[in-house]
Amino acid sequence: MQKSIVTAIVLFFSILVMMPLHAHAYETGYVDTSGTLNVRDSANADAPVIGALSNRQTIEYLEVSEGWGQITYNGRAGYVSLDFITASGVSEVDEEETVTEANTEPVPEPAPEASLQGVQRVVLDPGHGGRDPGAIVGDVMEKELALDIAERAANYLSSAGYDVSLTRTGDTYVGLEDRAAFANRQSADVFISIHANASFEVEANGIETFYMHGSSQSKELARTLQQMAVSEVPMRDRGIRGSAFRVLTNTQMPAALVEFGFMTNSGDASLQQTDLMRDQSARSILRAVDAYSQ
Repeated sequence: MQKSIVTAIVLFFSILVMMPLHAHAYETGYVDTSGTLNVRDSANADAPVIGALSNRQTIEYLEVSEGWGQITYNGRAGYVSLDFITASGVSEVDEEETVTEANTEPVPEPAPEASLQGVQRVVLDPGHGGRDPGAIVGDVMEKELALDIAERAANYLSSAGYDVSLTRTGDTYVGLEDRAAFANRQSADVFISIHANASFEVEANGIETFYMHGSSQSKELARTLQQMAVSEVPMRDRGIRGSAFRVLTNTQMPAALVEFGFMTNSGDASLQQTDLMRDQSARSILRAVDAYSQ
């Protein structure tokens, strides 16, 4: 009997030794807000702010209480409101690892795509609108900048013979899923979402383009948009990135999202306020659609 008890105890501690000590299931997600997301000292809306995360920044977090997630921020624990995080997966991460910015991207199943050749119908998506102004810097709102560029691009595309539709034509709010659904109803050949970037790091600058990760045609569309944008607009080339933005993943055609500079960078912002830059941005979209259609 004693021998059996001793054997059981030895087996129990052997199992404990073999178990990983620090593994926890972390959720992967990205910041989904019109500006930046505060990182707080504790899981409380009144807790001191210790930093901020950029819109669309990918993170890994552990849900520690209802509505709050824990991350590692600059080497210490930080807490973010999950109301502004869109979850995209689960991963096993050591609790001592820094998780403020993940190195991996979610890989959703690509939606059915239109033919690469012969683009005829284009849906332009001016970001934000209505009660969602996007980034606001001084007197400039992202929603107004995006709509201005989209309307100019629509004129260029229409004059070139394309069938063009906009997800919004005024200062109205349209949900992300509704934007994609609109493009699907239009049987669009391409979907192009137009935005301006923002960051709590004022040095961040330049143009970047996102595409639905796992979609080769969306990646090609993004590459073409980025190439034409930086050839027209005198801003830094930040390249293209795969993403799981809802406005992209729900479309049934090649889709990309262009960020025409940072409103929080003085150099980019000074250009964004000019008719020249907005016209250059619009013209780059026409050139990209032309090139993509070849």
